[in-house]
Amino acid sequence: MNKRAQMIGQIFVFVVAAIIFILILTYGYKAISNFLARSEQVALIDFKSDLESAVEVIKRDYDSVRKVELRLPKRFNELCVVDVDKCGALKASRPLMYSLCLAGSENVFLVPKQETPIFLPDISVPDPGFVCVPVAGGKAVLRLEGLGKSTLVSEWPVKE
Repeated sequence: MNKRAQMIGQIFVFVVAAIIFILILTYGYKAISNFLARSEQVALIDFKSDLESAVEVIKRDYDSVRKVELRLPKRFNELCVVDVDKCGALKASRPLMYSLCLAGSENVFLVPKQETPIFLPDISVPDPGFVCVPVAGGKAVLRLEGLGKSTLVSEWPVKE
């Protein structure tokens, strides 16, 4: 009878140890997932503030051009900037961006769609009214040109 009680006690200890191990793994997974989500939010906030400050600085510097490299989370693969006065160019090719642009809620878009809207006043974009640049390795490169009262946003030319 004594050996049987020891065996039941060992099984109980293993079950309790397994439950504790599973709880620790679950907590660790949730903590790491939360940390990664917050780091992406911080990266998006940094991206937005870097873009806003670059546009604001260059707009007053008439006829000057600046190359701006912006860091983004790696899950994004495209950055699009739209001139709100020329939203119609998006209607056929990008209907979601078109509807958001018409609403006037945002004019900077990331693909896949970001959670927080980004709107930059005083920007213009060459025809057709929007510019989309690829995000490679978590970086997007834009060409900003000061126009005095606004900033012209376009793709930085790629030299081969």
